[in-house]
Amino acid sequence: MVRSSGGLVGSVGVVCAVAALLGAGLLRWQPARGRTDGLTAAAIAGVRGGSKAALVVAVVELHLAGVLDTDRRGRLRRVMHAHPGQDPTPLHRAARTAFGRDMSWADAVTTPPVRRAREETRTDLVRRGLRCSPARLATSSVLAAATCATGTLATARGAWWTGLPMAVLPLVLLCAPARTLAGHRLLRELRRRHPLSEATAPGGTPSEPDGAGLLTALYGRRALRLLLPDFAARAALLGGRGARETVARTGSDYGPYEGSGNAASYSGDL
Repeated sequence: MVRSSGGLVGSVGVVCAVAALLGAGLLRWQPARGRTDGLTAAAIAGVRGGSKAALVVAVVELHLAGVLDTDRRGRLRRVMHAHPGQDPTPLHRAARTAFGRDMSWADAVTTPPVRRAREETRTDLVRRGLRCSPARLATSSVLAAATCATGTLATARGAWWTGLPMAVLPLVLLCAPARTLAGHRLLRELRRRHPLSEATAPGGTPSEPDGAGLLTALYGRRALRLLLPDFAARAALLGGRGARETVARTGSDYGPYEGSGNAASYSGDL
């Protein structure tokens, strides 16, 4: 009778763990369709990698427009007071304001105007159904962690055929990006229509800054290393060690977009 009760409790625990895992997945990945109208390259980057990735694209586009450049120490600075065109997003306006004085990338990310613009970008993407909100993400993580603990306990007790999947699958969920199925579908479709390989093929390099911004939004550091290796390394957009490696690898060679806008006029200072 005791064994029977233990088996019943174990079965109930497995059912609850599976239900928790399904709930975690629904919270993290729903909806399957979102609003994609009017998305800028910076917003698309936000779908891929969050508001910090969106800020990278804003900085890249301002650089290509001749508004931002770097000094000898790699700090970003505004070299043109006004944007040649209208700022497409709050992140562009915030970046242009923040870089009114020389500032490193790490410092710029934490300035109040940039933090507010990043939060505004994140909120908009959540409302569009392309990113998971912090509340849903936290709830999903708690459910996944509980399932993982149940699976680990079941595995330790010898029921590895049921415990092991319950221990591993939640880890996959916890490590997944915070974008919804709608966000995944958007990126997949845009990457299909705008492959990075076309940018490096003969005659296939995008001729407009918008093209570089979109490719950076879709592919992140891979696109920066191909299109703007010098600027991205100097401005630390590739990270610490990655920036040094890129400088060593590229030397003074410019990517397809290096030297555009006002960047060329400051090449002697860098």
